[in-house]
Amino acid sequence: MFGLPTATVVIIVGIPAIWVIYTLVFVFLSRGWKAEDVAEDQALARTANGADGRDGGAASANGNGGAA
Repeated sequence: MFGLPTATVVIIVGIPAIWVIYTLVFVFLSRGWKAEDVAEDQALARTANGADGRDGGAASANGNGGAA
């Protein structure tokens, strides 16, 4: 290509191609991350509100030995 050695063409075309493939794979694998974050936030909110049968879980200085 344009009189360049084969190794140079492979480097010039190969590195960006690998980067594009890497980016596409990352986007494909990370497309559900927001849904996972929402589910995790909802689970943490239920735990903090005592909906799981416990009393809240966070330690405080108001009688249960916490540092805050």
